[in-house]
Amino acid sequence: MSLFLKIFVWFWLAMALVSVALVIAVALTESHQVDMRWRQMTGSAVRVYAQTAAQMYERDGQGALVIYLKRVEQTAQMETRIYDESGAEVSGRAATQETKHIADVAQQMTANDEPLFDFLTEPKPVALVAQKVDGNRGACYVLVSEMPREKFAWLFPDIRTLLIRIAAVVLTVGLVCYGLARYLASPVEVLRAEVRRLAGGDLSARVGSRFGTAKDEFADLSRDFDSMAAQIETLVMSQRRLLGDISHELRSPLVRLSVALGLAKRRAETEAPGLIEPLNRIERESERLNDLIGQLLTLTRLETSPGDVEKTPIVLPDLIGQIVADADFEAQARNRKVEFPNPEACKVLGNLELLRSAIENVVRNGVHYTAENTSVRVNLSCSSGGALISVRDYGKGVPEEALNDLFRPFYRVADARDRGTGGTGLGLAITERAVRLHGGTITAANAPQGGLVVEIRLPVTTT
Repeated sequence: MSLFLKIFVWFWLAMALVSVALVIAVALTESHQVDMRWRQMTGSAVRVYAQTAAQMYERDGQGALVIYLKRVEQTAQMETRIYDESGAEVSGRAATQETKHIADVAQQMTANDEPLFDFLTEPKPVALVAQKVDGNRGACYVLVSEMPREKFAWLFPDIRTLLIRIAAVVLTVGLVCYGLARYLASPVEVLRAEVRRLAGGDLSARVGSRFGTAKDEFADLSRDFDSMAAQIETLVMSQRRLLGDISHELRSPLVRLSVALGLAKRRAETEAPGLIEPLNRIERESERLNDLIGQLLTLTRLETSPGDVEKTPIVLPDLIGQIVADADFEAQARNRKVEFPNPEACKVLGNLELLRSAIENVVRNGVHYTAENTSVRVNLSCSSGGALISVRDYGKGVPEEALNDLFRPFYRVADARDRGTGGTGLGLAITERAVRLHGGTITAANAPQGGLVVEIRLPVTTT
């Protein structure tokens, strides 16, 4: 999971949980407080209605009571009934099945002085508020008011309303967290992209002014990164220039040495035949030194001037077939073989000589280290994802800790592939630079049954 998703998900979950808990807590606490205030206000009003109704009933009779209760129902929008101590309804209203529960509530109220609240759902949602009062003549009365749902529905918000509130909170929190996560993760993504460019060999990678004039830690980190990248570029370019300059300067003395060596051998043939063998050894060593300088110049050219390489369509099976044929001819003299079975047809866009040198280095390396009476197996497979060239030998392999260093210049394994083999440690480095120049990758791994497998992946072309 990316850093952006981690920040976004965790911030969103944390804030959403806190917000939902806050919504529920507020709903519960506010409902309780509002309910208490509503009960106090409603109880006080019903107490006044009950006291007035009892006095009017005792003073003016049932007719006046009926008129008063109708007026209360019109103004307060609630139906009221009044009962005496025996439970009889004194306003003259007929008893029905629906009013039976109201009479029961009135009967329970005779033992209480505080208002009694009862909420019904059947046959319709109503709230019953009962209040006991004493008349002027010492009689006890109970007034029961029946309030419709719309008068108290706000006390009990339904689950749909609560879910809408929670969804609104979660969505708002999500938008805020998205912006926060993007703000925190974007600088890291920018730095990561530039680090990858630098690690891939692009020494011009810089964050630059993409953070503007910010004064936060990310801006400081970007400036530190640019400073580090600039120093690395300076050091690497200095090293490359030094390597190229030295290689060029060594070429001239070597040419003069070769000419002087040729003249010395010609004179030694007549004047000092015993010097022929030492002079031949000097010639072989000068040739090796000349090859080394040539490889250094090639490596320097690949690293400093990659844009100067001319590329044309190359038929890989033909190129690899020629390399395998030459390598197999040399390998047979050492009781080894090179096989190239069933190659798949594909083309790549590249420089013929560079690719030839890159693939040939790997194949000859395999021939050099494979065991006697074994074959170096070269395979070529192609798909829309690219071309895969696999070279597998049957030698002793390479220590696992050394696999990542095989393509580093002048690196040679100190065990199976040591200096006794006579290699310069530049062949695979040149191969890696050439493959990278063609937009490909090269990897090495030990085979399960022994030996080394080197895989080169190159992008294919349809032209």
